[in-house]
Amino acid sequence: MKAKLTAGQVVAAIIAGIVGHVLLGGGWALLGLVLFGGLLTGILGVTVSGLIELVSGDNPAATELVDSAGGVIGSVFLGAAVVAVVLMLVGFLVSGLILRGGRVRKPWGTTFWSAVIVAVLSLPLLLLYLAISGQGEGGLPFPLVALLGTVIVGVLVWLWMTWAHRGRVPEVTAGTASEGAPAVES
Repeated sequence: MKAKLTAGQVVAAIIAGIVGHVLLGGGWALLGLVLFGGLLTGILGVTVSGLIELVSGDNPAATELVDSAGGVIGSVFLGAAVVAVVLMLVGFLVSGLILRGGRVRKPWGTTFWSAVIVAVLSLPLLLLYLAISGQGEGGLPFPLVALLGTVIVGVLVWLWMTWAHRGRVPEVTAGTASEGAPAVES
């Protein structure tokens, strides 16, 4: 027979779901922007470099300007990628620590599988948030829809994984039941 979740475990799962998913989602979003922006900048840089060479011939000053701009932009993207990875790591660690503090069984496994589930759901959820926020002129702003959706999905997934990782009720005979422990007859 599986144990029931305690109130402390439920509260820990809710808080870990909110904090963990917001940080993990923010990291994924930033990493996606870095990858898309890096691809776009790379294509744009090659195009601008080719146009400069086509228009001005072999102009070392113009080529050097484009190369130095590319180096600066590359450094910004690298810094943003590092921030994204740090956000995801912090989200994972904070979630695991919150669950451990709430005496959730297998806090790191719960956090890991919750993170995997929300990572798989991230693109469909992003499209859903875009669809919800794009409903006419009086619709809600996308950042608000995305934040509320992230909080709700985080709570639901972390609660689900906390529930899935709950243990069995310890079997205690009626004669050895300590105070506060349920007596289970064999």
